[in-house]
Amino acid sequence: MKWEARYWRVLAPVLFVAVTLAGCVGWIRYGDGILKGRVVVQWTREDKFIYLKTGNPLSFQPSFLNTPIVPETMYTDGGSIPRIFWSIPGLSPWGLGPAYVIHDWLFEVHRCHRPAPPEVAAITFEQSAQVLAEVGKSLVEAGLVDNNKLDEIVWAIQTRYARNIWDSAPAPGECAIPILTKARPRTVVDFTVPVPNRSIGRPAL
Repeated sequence: MKWEARYWRVLAPVLFVAVTLAGCVGWIRYGDGILKGRVVVQWTREDKFIYLKTGNPLSFQPSFLNTPIVPETMYTDGGSIPRIFWSIPGLSPWGLGPAYVIHDWLFEVHRCHRPAPPEVAAITFEQSAQVLAEVGKSLVEAGLVDNNKLDEIVWAIQTRYARNIWDSAPAPGECAIPILTKARPRTVVDFTVPVPNRSIGRPAL
């Protein structure tokens, strides 16, 4: 979630309430989407990363769309989790890495007008939260999440604070597209998402 640092101070109390009320967010519904592809994240400098689209790109087809969401190469910071929460298991900026990358891309498409299929470009704020929820569910079912804080995170990204970011104009430089060089990339994450085993049923969230 590539949101500016100025928003961290408003997201901090939101996450605090979400973590405190963890048992009170059962109203969230998680559909079954299709998550697949390769995730490559390149480190560029302190806390600055680039998601690199490859020949086997990360993609996610939500339960409510007929078109997959396929992020292009872009800057990302993972999840914009306030630093005060990083020590809590499940609330690190990369705890739900692929979900954050896809959610970042939806914000780029909406706020920076990046090219995307019409169905993807038409995704609403509410649907962007649903997408993150479904990607997160896929990661949980694939056994890639050890500390499940998906309910709390999905609750936080649906608040009016998150909506204000969705509705605001991008800050200068926020829509910059990475310029890749031929230098050897400093890749810090490179893995292919395994297919969730849905035959075992939905794990407890």
